[in-house]
Amino acid sequence: MDSPEERAFLHQLHTATQGDPQAQASMYDIGETLGLDRAQAGTLAESLFIQGLAELKTLSGGMAMTPAGFQALDLAAPGPDGAPLPVLGTDLLLCDEDHKACRDFIERIQADLAQGSRDYPTLEAAIMDLKTLEVHLLSPRAKTAVVREIFRSLAQHLETGELCENITHFISS
Repeated sequence: MDSPEERAFLHQLHTATQGDPQAQASMYDIGETLGLDRAQAGTLAESLFIQGLAELKTLSGGMAMTPAGFQALDLAAPGPDGAPLPVLGTDLLLCDEDHKACRDFIERIQADLAQGSRDYPTLEAAIMDLKTLEVHLLSPRAKTAVVREIFRSLAQHLETGELCENITHFISS
């Protein structure tokens, strides 16, 4: 974040949405809470959108935090079930927790690919990455660095959105 004002605005957004990434709050109400007029609130919100820390949800100024926004505030972003999003460890080998998180992401990616409207070459590349990941996870000594690179490749094949942001958050360490 570029300024303390942006940090305060993002923190107030977190407070207004009670930490729920699906919830939204009015950028103007947040600005009013911080003593800003509508133009100032709009400018701060726009800066957060550009940085990928928040996203515009409605044309009337409703906004929500992104996983990157949670990370900027040093908070764990909640996952789809409300639990904090996992972050891939840095050990040489995957731990059981990371292994489970990988399996969960595989299921979510498969569901996303089944619904998506990707061209055939992109879909084929994503499926090959998924299969490579599944085979690698069969190893009793699955390597964290290999998993991280496969997920990095997979994220490129996914359409932008929450799943892509969650994967980026997962491999961010």
